[in-house]
Amino acid sequence: MPPDDPDITALTGSRICHDLASPVGAALTGLDFLSGAPGTADPGVMALLRDSLTGARATLEMLRTAFGRAGTGAARDAASLGATARGHLAARPRLQFDWALDGPLTPATEQHLALAILCAAHALPRGGTLAVARSAQDVRVTVTAGGDLTADPALWDGLADQSALPAPDPRQVEFHLLAAHIARGNARITVTRDAQNVAIVLSTPAQD
Repeated sequence: MPPDDPDITALTGSRICHDLASPVGAALTGLDFLSGAPGTADPGVMALLRDSLTGARATLEMLRTAFGRAGTGAARDAASLGATARGHLAARPRLQFDWALDGPLTPATEQHLALAILCAAHALPRGGTLAVARSAQDVRVTVTAGGDLTADPALWDGLADQSALPAPDPRQVEFHLLAAHIARGNARITVTRDAQNVAIVLSTPAQD
């Protein structure tokens, strides 16, 4: 699929709407409860609202980073993306998220990494471990998913350019978007996997 295929835009919109529906819906449920009980502010309901809206904000920021236009602005601290990803994944208690990455990330690198995190999370709907790390001597960043992997193996093969990606689907649009970036020469990627682990290794040129 060409990088500028309009289907990608439509699928991206569908994905954003889908991922934000649950936390926003929970917030609305809490608001409905409060509106039916004037003068009360149940701590449990308020906590639900706070957690739901915080999660929705983190998810929106994560998807904006992954799916938006990276631009050419100043580099950001990796800790910022780590906090955003952690907030996005907070609603999945069975998924352990480990972040061991620091230093600056250019906008393009940040976007590629956000997409890779979404790819790894897609593979772990039942939980597991998602880790992001880079060694002090290595410019490459590795995103690892470990656990009961359920993603179609063809997605990984397509991402590694070993075969064509499956037909686009809004639930896995991140694979197509990351592959499109790599096809434009903006990054290099290596994918290794076995029955219980997959590692996405990203290497971005010095000038993003």
